[in-house]
Amino acid sequence: MAKILLLDFEENEYRSLAGKKFDVELKWTNWKSGRVEKLTPPRDCRIVFYQANQTNYGSGLHAGDSEAFAKIVRDGGAIVCFIGGCQEYHVMNIVGTIPRLKFEDNSLPDRLYDFPASPFGSVFSRFRAFISHAFELFPLENSLGKTIELKNWDSADDGQLEILAESFKNFPISALLRRGQGFCLLLPWFGEKNLEVAEWLLSDVLPDTLPHLFIPEKENWLDSYDYIFPGLLNVFKQMEEENERHRQTMRRLEDQIEEIRASEQEPFNQLLTTQGTELKEAVIRALKYLNFLNVVDVDDYWKHVIRAKEENLWLIDEDEKSIEQLIRGSQLILVMIRSGEEGAEDGDCLLLQRYKGRRMQEFDNTRIKALLIGNYYRGIEAKLREIPFSENQIGEAAKDGNGLLTTYELFKAIKAEKEKKITKEEIREQIKTKVGLMTFDY
Repeated sequence: MAKILLLDFEENEYRSLAGKKFDVELKWTNWKSGRVEKLTPPRDCRIVFYQANQTNYGSGLHAGDSEAFAKIVRDGGAIVCFIGGCQEYHVMNIVGTIPRLKFEDNSLPDRLYDFPASPFGSVFSRFRAFISHAFELFPLENSLGKTIELKNWDSADDGQLEILAESFKNFPISALLRRGQGFCLLLPWFGEKNLEVAEWLLSDVLPDTLPHLFIPEKENWLDSYDYIFPGLLNVFKQMEEENERHRQTMRRLEDQIEEIRASEQEPFNQLLTTQGTELKEAVIRALKYLNFLNVVDVDDYWKHVIRAKEENLWLIDEDEKSIEQLIRGSQLILVMIRSGEEGAEDGDCLLLQRYKGRRMQEFDNTRIKALLIGNYYRGIEAKLREIPFSENQIGEAAKDGNGLLTTYELFKAIKAEKEKKITKEEIREQIKTKVGLMTFDY
């Protein structure tokens, strides 16, 4: 079978496909890797699956790299592009220029009309329910099943565009771009099912549409060890030894990745994805990582007392006395943890000050600061989230001497500490002293 490149997939997805005996390689674009380097497909690559779902801007990245990928198509190969939340250049800087490609939002991605006569119709009949994003791609209304000669749009372009599926407003959301002997397939975003769609194409669709890519290569009997002279045989054996060392190194690095991800990355990722008890546990882990001397779970502290447990945590940066003594005589940060799909409600901020007032009276301690830590806009990628607090909420918190902190801001501070940009002590000090909308200086 032809060599396959997974572009901007995850390592576990690469391992899954490789484990099924596909000849596959994994590469990342600079948008995903954060590097600035040339991107070239493997020399023997004939099929590319590309996940275009980059929010990073950088229209100049890979601007000169598309020719190598375009050659794969002209020479009879295929590029399958899953189009998620990205810009047009994220596609064209890889696959080459596509006349009139212009992304328009589509509010009902799984409401579509497909062209069942196409060999690719099975993709939509099988995976339609999993489509989570589907841009309208071209300003062509009611063109389903039609073939457009691209020279009508650009005289220098000899390609053909076949419309495979349209949105509920009858604009293309999937198309087949034929150039030379191969094609580029533009598909919607199937989310976690993208890899399964790729496997389906490899197993059930591409062998019929591009059969020459799936003909097993014939072995030359002259290349067997029975005929090879010692000089060439030694080189082959050295290659095998190098390949084995490479496999062992990659396995060791993959194991390290999984170990570090599980022990170091995932616990902090939960600051950005979880809610309820899981979020509280993630915040506790984060604050303990920052070396607060006492991070007290209020539910646990009052577990033998029948009373309303209002706030979630107490932060006390001392440990010379008992908790009972510290909450009554030391600087205390009362922490309330919230989450939601939208921004903070006024009620959250009102409760923050109310609980603070109650604890001041109960503990006879005026050295109390209240802190709301929230994982708001939870369903949105963290760096794209708006500030969840209104100007009025921020102003009231600052006036009352309280703090409003997003879990993403806390996550970024911990990431900065791991990058040696700030110390744990500096983060703790800012948590103790800043009021209003809290951001960290580093």
